Amino acid sequence: MSPFLIVLISVLAGWAVLATVIAMVCGRGLRREREAHEDARERSARYRAAARQLEQQAAAVAQRLEALQREHAALQQAQAEQPATSPGPLPVHLLAADSLDVSGEVGILFEHVARVAMAIRDYSAYTRGHYRQESNKARYDLLWLADCLHTFDRVGRALASGSTRALVTACEELLSMYDTYLHDGSGYDSRDTFRRLAERVPLGGVIEAIRGLAAKAAESAQATAQRQAEEIAPAVAMV
Repeated sequence: MSPFLIVLISVLAGWAVLATVIAMVCGRGLRREREAHEDARERSARYRAAARQLEQQAAAVAQRLEALQREHAALQQAQAEQPATSPGPLPVHLLAADSLDVSGEVGILFEHVARVAMAIRDYSAYTRGHYRQESNKARYDLLWLADCLHTFDRVGRALASGSTRALVTACEELLSMYDTYLHDGSGYDSRDTFRRLAERVPLGGVIEAIRGLAAKAAESAQATAQRQAEEIAPAVAMV
């Protein structure tokens, strides 16, 4: 074989090898691009599905809002048409989230307020008389009797607003304060006051009522949070 043919065959073989390497590199790049394109198209499909689901939820919320607006307008019209001499009953805003029934606990709190008021009344000048000597512990008793009621406004605001978190916070503050009453033996000695007045102003029942109120509110808040998480979970999973 002539040297020319040998050189020609070597050149052709080298070219074939080079072309094969170039083809493999290009093919690998095209395969990566195709896979990336498939991934992007799959993500786009998931995003579109999640967007459609969110649009459906938004439409449902809009329909509910529209229904509530119509109901509100109807109630306003009915209220405007009521005679001025016979006003309708005032709405009572008690915590009603997740059908939360706190009537028993609220009733016990009302009873506690009444007992404290009756105990305070005995320290008035009218009750003890003008010539009867006042006990040297009366000023401390009046302090603690009034003090055990002054934070009830937070519980009232939480019940009126329907906020379970605010109700839990208010109950926890009350429980901490009442626990201090029964253990504080400092110069003001709240422990002595509530021990001497234990029959007239027992704290055990009201403490249990506050604990029950806090437990129900916390359970309601947890159920609400769980329900909201379950509602948005499908959309998050789609994304």
